[in-house]
Amino acid sequence: MSAPQKGFTLIEVLVGAAVALVVIGVVTSTFLSQQRSMQALDLSREASNGGRDAMLSMQETIGRAGYGVDPRYAFDFRSYSCPAWSAAARCRDSISGPDEIVFIMRDPGYYWAGTPASVIQGCDPTAPCSGHAWQLLGFDATHVTVAANAGDTFLKGQLLLLACAKGSAPTMARVGTTVKAVAAGALQMTLDAAVAGNPYRANLGAGHDPCFDGTGAAPGSNASPGSSMFFVNRYRYHVGTVNGDPWLLLDRGLDYNQNGTTAENVGAGTPDAADEIPIAHGVENLQIAYLMKPSTTGIAAPDNGGDWVIGDTEGVLEEPDPTATAPAQSSSDVDPARFTLHPANIRAVRIRLTLRSIRQDVAQPTPWLGDPPVAAGSTGIENRNDFTAVALGRYRRFFSSVVVSTPNLGSKDPFIF
Repeated sequence: MSAPQKGFTLIEVLVGAAVALVVIGVVTSTFLSQQRSMQALDLSREASNGGRDAMLSMQETIGRAGYGVDPRYAFDFRSYSCPAWSAAARCRDSISGPDEIVFIMRDPGYYWAGTPASVIQGCDPTAPCSGHAWQLLGFDATHVTVAANAGDTFLKGQLLLLACAKGSAPTMARVGTTVKAVAAGALQMTLDAAVAGNPYRANLGAGHDPCFDGTGAAPGSNASPGSSMFFVNRYRYHVGTVNGDPWLLLDRGLDYNQNGTTAENVGAGTPDAADEIPIAHGVENLQIAYLMKPSTTGIAAPDNGGDWVIGDTEGVLEEPDPTATAPAQSSSDVDPARFTLHPANIRAVRIRLTLRSIRQDVAQPTPWLGDPPVAAGSTGIENRNDFTAVALGRYRRFFSSVVVSTPNLGSKDPFIF
């Protein structure tokens, strides 16, 4: 009699193999799902870092826009890096690409040692200034001379605010050539030529306010007592490309590397991208809308959509208009000039960012092309509705927005000290 055979039947082997395959499939599916989740989380974290960097920078600076300068010139729509503005081709607003924003503020980093009782209300040896403020000694149409301290550096492109005693007759100019004071004393700097209609390059040429005129000789000693000079900071945020990746960039208008060229687009030559400051990695789109204060006396909203928001109607180019009737700083809150499209009437700025992942999401199934450039259920972001130039590229996209108030544009009086 033969011994009983040991082992598995074919059916048992097939059942065991099937169960093993099911288990392996479940484990593999779980692993791949977790991998996709981890990849998505990692890409989201990278984008969040970029969004945080962008918003921290823009919120801080936009909130100070217009500090210490005439509100009419706080936001720049047609001057800096705008060689050929037209109604059909705006320099700041776009419906088929990212927007950009340009604004200024007086540099707050200075101190005046005087008091309201000081005989000379301005930078003067009897009441000196320190930091980014200087006694203005002299001037002509293309030069200014200041009482500088050793080491003071004035970079090409630096905006200057020139003012008479008590801060009257403020006038802006721009440094044309970098100069550095090797010792304390009178320092003369060359300005870029004045441009008619450009308030940032007005200079003290023919027709300047006589309050600047002293008794000395130009351009070294003809400024009146109390005449002062201050730094004005310019900010231009825009989207650019660095090593093939999208970035939010900041152009301060300054020749940081002192090669004689700034990042400004002047219509000829090549802007010096090396002078730009990378702010946030992965910012693919920047859209800006400007909020106004609604009238309480029945004045109709001047913007395209009639909602007191400039630049939020899809497919319509729209931005504040510096040629519109401008309010004076002393204008009342109900003056009709307070409700025009003039940039002085901006009361808040709405920022909307699209953050693109720095790396492709390779964990997604092959048919997946990438996240769309707009949020689900939307066809545009503010007034941009043309995204044909956006290559999905298997990247993840995230959206962020914030509203920043601009309280300095509501200032009713000029001030310096």
